[in-house]
Amino acid sequence: MAIRKEIRSLSAEERKALVDGFLALKKQGRYDEYVHWHHAVMVPTVDPTEPPNPDYRNGAHRGPSFLPWHREFLMQVEADLQKVNSSITIPFWDWTIDSSLPDPYKSPLWSTDFMGGNGVESDDWKVGTGPFAYAGGNWLIPIPHDGPALVRRFGFTIPTLPTADDVALAMAEAFYDVPPYNSGPFTLGFRNRLEGWITPRGDARVKFPGSQLHNRVHLWVGGSMMPMTSPNDPIFFLHHCYIDKLWADWQTKQDSNWKENGYPGAAPRYNPVSGAPQGHNLQDILKPWEHTIKDVLDISTLGYSYEKGTNQDLIFALADALKPPSWLAQGPSSFTPARSPFWAD
Repeated sequence: MAIRKEIRSLSAEERKALVDGFLALKKQGRYDEYVHWHHAVMVPTVDPTEPPNPDYRNGAHRGPSFLPWHREFLMQVEADLQKVNSSITIPFWDWTIDSSLPDPYKSPLWSTDFMGGNGVESDDWKVGTGPFAYAGGNWLIPIPHDGPALVRRFGFTIPTLPTADDVALAMAEAFYDVPPYNSGPFTLGFRNRLEGWITPRGDARVKFPGSQLHNRVHLWVGGSMMPMTSPNDPIFFLHHCYIDKLWADWQTKQDSNWKENGYPGAAPRYNPVSGAPQGHNLQDILKPWEHTIKDVLDISTLGYSYEKGTNQDLIFALADALKPPSWLAQGPSSFTPARSPFWAD
């Protein structure tokens, strides 16, 4: 089984293999297809009862399919990388480590032999160092997809990266998602919390204003990581690999809560089973591919696992210290999503 590592665990050879893999796929034209996939899925969900607006909900964001869609996306890209070099797995970037650094710009992620650094202000924030720098000529972005250059603007839109405390709030959630399955600040659940829509307006325990967790990282990197074509920046995949790891960690933690503590309504691996907009129900296909949401719920069946993260124990301990809601011990009748949980045993 392939093991996805944290970026700080990669050897120099593994870092070079990943970079060379991305460059090879870019040269083949394959990489630009990934950007198209992500752009194409960000269209309004087909549901006559909802606003025809991609900023409300679409097939891969602002709803339950956010995590399974991106899990499948990562697997598709990783399979292509392995055609270039069979040893490659996509590493995860644990940004909670960098959030505690005096200068997160000095993370090894941004080194010249890995992902390159920030954009250059005097050159319209084009990335000026590393293998994806515009001047190198190896990472040209099509004009319709926000080209011609990779752009980053660290900390301009939002000043801080998420912390372990922020992740713990998500890890302590009892349900994957809850009605109305949207991106409102009051919509509880692991998915909406991790995607980053539960702000201080919806939960006073959230420390920083504005977007959170997944969304916050996109905004912190800035530049090419912000629009619908955010996969133009290879950082997208390292970031989403950590998002996928956190989902896998949450599934493990919640399965344990069920088995050890008997919380009667907790921890469905995914919900809703049905009744949500198209693309967000258990048996719906993850377009443009062939797998359904149900197919990708358990990474132990998908051929990969994750290296234990540096902050994993800390995040779990912080989550455990958050008192479960009083209704959790009252059983399924106390909360609607608990009435029909789906378990992928």
